[in-house]
Amino acid sequence: MKGVFTFLIFVVIGHWVYAQDQSTQEANDGVVVLTDTGRLIDRYLTSLESEKNFSGGLLIIKNGNKIFSKGYGWADRKQRIPFGTGTLASMGSITKAFTAAAILKLCEQGKLAVTDSLKKFFPKVPQDKAGITIDQLLTHASGFHEFLEGDKGDFELLDRENFLARAFAEPLAFKPGEKAVYTNVGMSILAVIIEQVSHMDYENFLKQYLFDPIGVGGIGYHFPVGARDTIAHGYQNGNDWGTHQIHFQEAGGGPYWNLKGNGGLEASLDDMYRWANAFSNHQLLSEKTINDMFRPHITEAGTNGHFSFGYGCNISESRRHTVMIDNGGSNGIYFARLVRLPQEGLVFYIVTTESAINANMVLPNITQLYFDGHISQDIVAMPKQFDNPQAKTIFQLIIQDKPTDLSTELKQNNISVDDDMVLLEVGRRLVEEARWDAALVLYHFYTKAFPKIIVAWNDMGDVYQSLHQIPEAVACYREALKLRPDNPRAKENLDKLSK
Repeated sequence: MKGVFTFLIFVVIGHWVYAQDQSTQEANDGVVVLTDTGRLIDRYLTSLESEKNFSGGLLIIKNGNKIFSKGYGWADRKQRIPFGTGTLASMGSITKAFTAAAILKLCEQGKLAVTDSLKKFFPKVPQDKAGITIDQLLTHASGFHEFLEGDKGDFELLDRENFLARAFAEPLAFKPGEKAVYTNVGMSILAVIIEQVSHMDYENFLKQYLFDPIGVGGIGYHFPVGARDTIAHGYQNGNDWGTHQIHFQEAGGGPYWNLKGNGGLEASLDDMYRWANAFSNHQLLSEKTINDMFRPHITEAGTNGHFSFGYGCNISESRRHTVMIDNGGSNGIYFARLVRLPQEGLVFYIVTTESAINANMVLPNITQLYFDGHISQDIVAMPKQFDNPQAKTIFQLIIQDKPTDLSTELKQNNISVDDDMVLLEVGRRLVEEARWDAALVLYHFYTKAFPKIIVAWNDMGDVYQSLHQIPEAVACYREALKLRPDNPRAKENLDKLSK
């Protein structure tokens, strides 16, 4: 699932307080001795743990030293296994940074170049995609859609050959290099190239060339589960969703290619400490390569120039006019963020396992405590902000103009929607605020513009249920089942409505 680049984190981290260095005491790789700031953050997260079921872990690095590293809540609530610094949890789309690093390692080995095109690796690639370069894949400028048409989710049994056949057969969303729009498909194609060039499995390449040299032993997909693995369960509003590995097992194996290379790697706080420092210390890649990885290459479409893509990361400017390098990821259950502030010598990594109190809500408050010593804007308590500026614009249009046909309204305002996640964000906000008629207008447009997105049909079914229009709800859930016959949400709702 798409990594979310939250504007609020940009705002909050951008607020500097001169006293922050006075309250931090650097520690080594072993036991972290909490300073005044650390204790303040610890008390806050402990209160979230007891009052809001916060579960997950936080790592803060200052000038290469671990100054905060602690887990909260449960890795497995039923078995009473606590979340610790060695607990594995999904980082979602932060995986893309690992794929980018692997590609750049191959570049340093002289086995490929970012100027190489798909034609070099796939001689039979269709003409419209033959000229797409490694650089364009790394910066989301390739034109590939975010998901494959008819995508059946992270656990669809999809092998490499069928993934490539489907990706190459679909028309591009735009001309390569014309703009940059987030794509999972493009990153998975890079993972295929890693396997093809190295003659190794994607995970094995990461292990041999990225992890083993820096003493990282736990980052991976962890399927099948190892005897020593402690993997955090995910929870959706308190309900046990399970783990990726449970879902892999139910699917008959994994990871498959809707996920491989673009999401789903699991890591502990301990291993993420070593991983982050390997870039600060230039242990894995040269300083020149890392500088190129972490510089803006192309502006991200729809962000009004505030965000750019580097190689496998997002680049923006803080309020202090310093560089912020951001990676985020989520599957809607697990949430994670990796934020680097290289000019301040800081790295924040947070991973959460409860959807209702997640990383994107908690990290802005943590940074306020770190920089300011208090929380002036409580993001957890505030109404949810829009992650995408275009989503905010569309939401306001719907609320203010009350259109009956969103397609016409968007055309009149010269708004073109390339990313279905924008519409999902608007729809979910309308549902949260119980604006049922407006939500119905949104989802009618959503399902016409992106007819293969299962969640849109399920959401529209829920809206119809709230409006007590049961036949229409049933029709929506049936459409969702056509796209994914094993879709549990649609099945459960149809069973409920049949009774």
